[in-house]
Amino acid sequence: MGFLDKAKQQAQDLKGKVEGKVEDVQAKRKAGELLDSLGRLVYAQRTERPAADTDGEIGRIVESLRALEAEGISVLPEAASTGPAGA
Repeated sequence: MGFLDKAKQQAQDLKGKVEGKVEDVQAKRKAGELLDSLGRLVYAQRTERPAADTDGEIGRIVESLRALEAEGISVLPEAASTGPAGA
């Protein structure tokens, strides 16, 4: 393998790593947006101001978050995923 072949292979490897990181960042941003929406819906529900079909929308968001987790995306901080504080 010549020098140019090695350089080309390294460039392709780097491109793959960068694309993987970009996808991770996009997925985490999506998770953050879903969690934000979920929080707003739950807040509205708990303060007796739910929007129409709040339960259905909460279900849809939870399923989207589960799908991200199934892809290996960390949706919650490590401390939150172990349960309530002090438990």
